[in-house]
Amino acid sequence: RKMTTTSTNKNAQLAQQYLKQRKSLEDEIISLSNVLKSQNVGMTEPLTDSENFPRADIDVYTVRITRNKIICLQNDIKNLNLKIEKALITFHEEEKLK
Repeated sequence: RKMTTTSTNKNAQLAQQYLKQRKSLEDEIISLSNVLKSQNVGMTEPLTDSENFPRADIDVYTVRITRNKIICLQNDIKNLNLKIEKALITFHEEEKLK
């Protein structure tokens, strides 16, 4: 029985750790989104003008790098969400056994 309690606590701590990591990634995405806002673009606007030249009104390099970082962080959050889900499911299953 003590093993289950220790294991349950471990899963709860793991879920909390993952939630903190997710919050950190979400904060970073907000910060990076502000970089895009400062360039007056979002995630989908074209980076070229009507003649397919790089837009002169934005820093194309900064926008591309920032968009890439945001996409990577979003993927990291998706993976963390799966880990959170698994930890919580395990936690609740073990709680039922008590």
